[in-house]
Amino acid sequence: MLNWIMAINRLGVGILLVVFSLAGWQVWNLASGRRPEVLSTSTTKTLEERVASLESRVYTLEKNSGLATTASKKTTESFVSLSGGDISSFEWSKISGTDFTLDASLYGKTVEVSWQGWLSGAGSIRLYDSTNHRAVDYSEFASTSGNKVSFYSKALSIWRGQNQYYIEGKTTGGTVTLSSPRLKIVAK
Repeated sequence: MLNWIMAINRLGVGILLVVFSLAGWQVWNLASGRRPEVLSTSTTKTLEERVASLESRVYTLEKNSGLATTASKKTTESFVSLSGGDISSFEWSKISGTDFTLDASLYGKTVEVSWQGWLSGAGSIRLYDSTNHRAVDYSEFASTSGNKVSFYSKALSIWRGQNQYYIEGKTTGGTVTLSSPRLKIVAK
């Protein structure tokens, strides 16, 4: 009977040692930062970054399990007619009556703006952002022929916010005429 009690005591001590060593190992893992799924107090992520990370993980899990579906994003295309006019200056000058206001965020989150129209005469035209005092990147078009030619820009660099714009131009000789200008706004 004594042997049996000693065997139970040894078994109990062995179980306690196993439990304490496993618990100690888990404490060591937490203290040394070896468990990436547990955020330690020394993390440098902001609360917003943590929430965004968790939302991304949840969405991925839901998508993989079939609970979430990706909505098809509809692309819309809009046109905004602008005023044209004539210019006879050899320096960049405003084409009278071409002022307009644009806030691309009113069309959606992801917006691409370009412009198009017709140019007669030898010279150049471009959009000018009078709010931010800068020529709009990728808006310049130049023609060396005296014929009427159509132009289409690539995506413009439109800055955020409600900004005032106008069209400006210059000539290499004679008069340059801009007709039927318009903005093409593609929202995704």
